[in-house]
Amino acid sequence: MNVDPKFTKEIQDWLNQEPLPVNSASAGASLLLRIAPRNQAYARYLSMSLQRPEAILDKIAYELKQHLKYRLDGLTLDEVNILDREVVPEAEKLLEHGKPAAEDDALMLDEEKKPVIPMQVNISEDSEKPCFVRQLGRREDHDKLPEEVQQLWVDNGNLYKDIKALFEELKAMNDLPSCQRYDKLQLLASMDAKYFKQMSAYDDATPADKNPADSTEDSSEKSVNSARSYLSKNQSKLATLKLAAESEGASDSDRAAFTDLLAKMQQRVDTICAAGAVVGDDLRTGLTALGLSFDDKQKNSEEPETAE
Repeated sequence: MNVDPKFTKEIQDWLNQEPLPVNSASAGASLLLRIAPRNQAYARYLSMSLQRPEAILDKIAYELKQHLKYRLDGLTLDEVNILDREVVPEAEKLLEHGKPAAEDDALMLDEEKKPVIPMQVNISEDSEKPCFVRQLGRREDHDKLPEEVQQLWVDNGNLYKDIKALFEELKAMNDLPSCQRYDKLQLLASMDAKYFKQMSAYDDATPADKNPADSTEDSSEKSVNSARSYLSKNQSKLATLKLAAESEGASDSDRAAFTDLLAKMQQRVDTICAAGAVVGDDLRTGLTALGLSFDDKQKNSEEPETAE
């Protein structure tokens, strides 16, 4: 169904009156009934507009403003109702897939050898096993992907939280008509689409070591710089995790978190060493103390030659 631009203009003209004349209440109520002829509340508005127009004028203006928003976007009320019926269930399905992993989550393997992160530990009367949330879609070669592709996973983790918050807002507005939920429905639809677009780009990406473009000198330099930045950014975090993992009351989760980040940082060290690049003495000393190992080529290359 196409939106009638002339009718939309009538609504705009009525709302643009400054101030709204009290005697225009019945005309405004009639506009509402043209939008939703079977709406009993709007029928009551028309009746009240003839008896006590000053008591219903603001309510009529509020309702017309809600309808004008979606009409200016080229939608009819029926199409907004369809949007409501479709976008909320789609978002609910997305949320049911589970919380995406964050960059610093300590991954574990479940009984099917698939990566998961601990959500919480629930010990019930009939089971002492921890409760896990599955990491749907996380690639096994995640750390080998280009940094910008890995960032898509991080961005989607943040987007997931925003979708969940907006979804809960809409649930709390279930008693309101679709036209009053339109702004949030439209936002939820765009966020949902962005989430799947980014996940699709993540799924289709080529690992950095399999991408011919990454064999160039510029790409190699970018990888080294990125690795150095990652090491500097996570040095203090690794130190904190190491203390927790080696403490007397350390849990399996503490040790797993340290081991996971240590492995990620070792990959960055290996990237730098493989490229023949060096790490600053202070950073190298600090990282070595935390358990990271460096190729001896750097040490040898830094020793001055002695005259024979």
